[in-house]
Amino acid sequence: MPILDLRNRKKLEELEKLPKPTNDNLRQLFVDIDMIIIKEGGVYNDKAMSDEVVLTLGEQDKVKRFSELLEIDESNTGFYCMCSGTYAIELYNNGKLKATVGFHHGVSIRYDQWNGDAELTQSDNFLEFLNGQGLSKPLQDRLEEKRNLEADRIAERNWLEIAPKCFTKYWSQINSFDQNYLPSLINDINAEIPDKQEQIIALLQTFGKSENLWTAYPSYEELPNSILKAFDTKEVIEAYLSSDRNYKTQKGLGRFLCSFEFKKTRKKHLKFITDEIISDLEKCFDNIGEKRGINEIFSLRNEKNNG
Repeated sequence: MPILDLRNRKKLEELEKLPKPTNDNLRQLFVDIDMIIIKEGGVYNDKAMSDEVVLTLGEQDKVKRFSELLEIDESNTGFYCMCSGTYAIELYNNGKLKATVGFHHGVSIRYDQWNGDAELTQSDNFLEFLNGQGLSKPLQDRLEEKRNLEADRIAERNWLEIAPKCFTKYWSQINSFDQNYLPSLINDINAEIPDKQEQIIALLQTFGKSENLWTAYPSYEELPNSILKAFDTKEVIEAYLSSDRNYKTQKGLGRFLCSFEFKKTRKKHLKFITDEIISDLEKCFDNIGEKRGINEIFSLRNEKNNG
């Protein structure tokens, strides 16, 4: 059975024969259109993927306003969203379907006779218009996305405040798949925090700064863990024992010792993980109400006792 390619992308040689999206050819789609029907789901092979109608516009002033707000940024076209869209926009004349446009995530559109997707220039106004006509979910989704983005930005700022200062210098690389910056960053952190024990504590505290210690956390949170793995476990433990052992360091150490990767080889390091350390971590996770952390330390204690 063939796999459905939800990108609904044509072959490259086919796309190269098609025109770029422009506002002129978008306006041509609306010539003589007297009714617009929006359906749930996206567009596949130039057809709506669902029959569920979420909005119908038949008044000419509303059809005209819809077409005016559906304006694209001609400098940002030709990309391809990885799905078939959120909604299908069907354009009718005298009851006959003339064109179907895919509407993607409140910000872009796709038409089968273009060589790629196109970003909307008036997406906020367009969503407000749809909301005023009774289709509120696209606007609600966009507002929720903006709230999440703002929350993400706040979390990033808070994380960078506790991280070594040189992390800021490499922020764009940290958030990409490029790992070539690591040697330069390690040189910078060695210059910023030359004392090995202080460096370990800074990395542990940064690694412990998270709203989700175990799953669904942003990829940048793995950076301090990657650097910590270059140290011997004994060095990490000794640095912790020589510190003031505050809860920020305890969170980071607990996350480090109970991370998925470390648990693969943890057995050979158990001699360095004392009962005193396990008790510290247990109290830390208990005090902050970290249920997964409490369970992880319980498993660590059992592993230690049975080792």
